Amino acid sequence: MKVKVRVAPSPTGFLHIGTAQSALYNWLFARRNGGEFYLRVEDTDKERSTKEYEHGILDALTWLGLRWDGEIIRQSEKGIAYRKALEKLITEKKVFWCKHTKEELESERKDQELKKEPPRHVCDQKRDSGHYVHYPTSSPGAGWILRLAVDENSDRKIVFDDIIRGPIEFKAALLGDFSIAKSLNEALYNFAVAVDDSDMGITHVIRGEDHISNTPKQILIYEALDRTLPQFAHLPLILASNRSKLSKRHGATSVVDFKKDYLPEALLNFLGSMSYTFSKEILTKEEMAKEFELKKVHKSGAVFDVKKLNWINSQYIRNLEIEKLRNLVGIKEIPEAALPLITERLEKLSDVQNFDYFWKEPKYEKELLKWKKSTLEKSVETLAEVKKILENFDFSARSGPASGREKDELRKLLDGFSEKAGDRGLVYWPLRVALTGREKSPDSADIALALSKKEVLKRISIALKKLS
Repeated sequence: MKVKVRVAPSPTGFLHIGTAQSALYNWLFARRNGGEFYLRVEDTDKERSTKEYEHGILDALTWLGLRWDGEIIRQSEKGIAYRKALEKLITEKKVFWCKHTKEELESERKDQELKKEPPRHVCDQKRDSGHYVHYPTSSPGAGWILRLAVDENSDRKIVFDDIIRGPIEFKAALLGDFSIAKSLNEALYNFAVAVDDSDMGITHVIRGEDHISNTPKQILIYEALDRTLPQFAHLPLILASNRSKLSKRHGATSVVDFKKDYLPEALLNFLGSMSYTFSKEILTKEEMAKEFELKKVHKSGAVFDVKKLNWINSQYIRNLEIEKLRNLVGIKEIPEAALPLITERLEKLSDVQNFDYFWKEPKYEKELLKWKKSTLEKSVETLAEVKKILENFDFSARSGPASGREKDELRKLLDGFSEKAGDRGLVYWPLRVALTGREKSPDSADIALALSKKEVLKRISIALKKLS
């Protein structure tokens, strides 16, 4: 049987980082096994689902490079399939109509809570003289819902062998007569999912562990419909630093929130390695697919470690070519000569603004030119001498980064002057400030060589004018 998997986000918000990881693991499993990876949009929540969110989800998956096979499946377009399946169950008397009010159900729940009984609804409306109440396929009226009839006296245990977690079992009787549709035209979540997965020929349902409790209900629906069960695998949750489920109160949780700072390859690499141990830390999704085995996915939840994500992102940024970086950050003026000085220090793309002195004249107060306990007069003396050194230094005609030889020669000249001045900082500090306007930056000699000779001398002249 050909492997078929799916990711099924709801367009009630942007793509959650946990759903993105589920999508990745489904994609990896499909590619590893020569199978197919489908996208199903679960848009039955008419009040909260929007096209804007759906487009956002599609854009996020495309940005991540997780392309799905075939056409997008939308639950909102499957009403006829759900109705036919419901009518079949009504005809076979496996479901029944129930009209208990919300108030009655809430009272039942509170009573069970007081008695310390598991919450379930054993409906007295499903029996009439020992027989299931059966209505025609049309709804008996407003306020009625369809429930799957479950034997409350059954001693059956519903057992499924989770590929990641091993055997998991539930007592069937404790599920109660659970609801599956508000009407023939409004199927509820568990029923719609079971019908969809069956209709799509899904062989493996790979999803978050928060769906484990849905699985026994879906198994009973499969059985009632006489359909073949898929295999189940429940992924560990992504956790916040306090080990609670990751949510908006902990910061960014949607993929869209990461697009301005992170490369998609880096985010995928991070998500993949959160709940799986690969042979190396940095690898592509294709490399991940070659190693991926569902049974080796971790069982316990993984903490979302931003520091680890930043480190992985920095490794990818280092390999960027100049045009790619310019396009990603929207700054065409970044000089190619400055590329290694920037990319070696970037963890997030938005931090490129910390290096804007490579393409913008720096702004600063003259007091910043003073080195520690020295004086501004001393800064004038050393800067003037540094200017002479740079005027006589041969800046090679090039567009790319400086060679090691150039750096060594310039540092040798500046270090020689530092020995005469008796203080390295007195030479390098004013030069750094003149070129960058910052207290922290890459080595002053590296910055000078990344700029043109004309620009370097111009900035030193501006600094000397500030000091005059």
